[in-house]
Amino acid sequence: MFTASILIQQIVYGLVIGSSYVLMAAGFSLIWGIMGVLNLAHGEFYMLGAYIAYYVSSLLGFNPIMSAIVAMAAMFFFGIAFERALLSPLYGRKGWEMSTVLITVGASILIQNLALVIFGEKYKGLPMYFEGELEIWKIVLSYDRLVVFLVGIFLIALLWYLLKYTRVGMAMRAVSQNQEGAYLTGINVHKIFYLAFGLSAAFAAAGGALLAPIYFVYPTVGAGPLLMAFAIVIFGGFGSVKGAIVAGFLLGVFESLVVLMVSSAWKDVFIFVLVIIVLTVRPRGLFGIQ
Repeated sequence: MFTASILIQQIVYGLVIGSSYVLMAAGFSLIWGIMGVLNLAHGEFYMLGAYIAYYVSSLLGFNPIMSAIVAMAAMFFFGIAFERALLSPLYGRKGWEMSTVLITVGASILIQNLALVIFGEKYKGLPMYFEGELEIWKIVLSYDRLVVFLVGIFLIALLWYLLKYTRVGMAMRAVSQNQEGAYLTGINVHKIFYLAFGLSAAFAAAGGALLAPIYFVYPTVGAGPLLMAFAIVIFGGFGSVKGAIVAGFLLGVFESLVVLMVSSAWKDVFIFVLVIIVLTVRPRGLFGIQ
């Protein structure tokens, strides 16, 4: 029998996992909204961020939070290099949208196999952020999950502030609305492209690094988060960062409740059934333009 405290605790767990989903999905949605690129290598950014955090922590002795910051910084520049080397030469060419999909699929396979060769197939895990747990009104939350939630919320708020209240953020929004108009007003569109891609990679890496102490790290760890990010972006509305944030938390809570009431084996099925139902009513998602 489910008590109120158990139900509330599952909702809290859902918000924690939802915060990491948002980090993954917000970046995925960001580059679609600005660049029109469907990056199917986004899950590998998550995986590389987790590996960087693991090795920075284990080899250099950094605590997991500092390791996550290093992972974000490294993946920011990796994302810029990825966009400049693989995607930038394709813009404006005939059929470039499909070409970017094929390029990112190929890059995903390549990065996974390189990770398998370099890092090995064994699962790796970071130590917990903090030992112990917090208990409030019979609701128990381990300190490491609390840290994931608080840092995730901080990063989400930081991204929202960047997009809404900075010149770079306003330029990104202008490019997402009208690339040609943004170019005519003096905005360096290509610079906005690689900055957006770098931010997308950094936030995916943050998701991987934050969850590394809770889940294991292995070469294909990004496949599940990529699938979830795709569902969240569809649910929230393609190109809408606001939609990705709201949908990420909603699906995190929904997943947690499905695990409680049905089984963890069925959570992905229920999530995609919910996405299908929402798209039947609102074909462009919760915050897409109808």
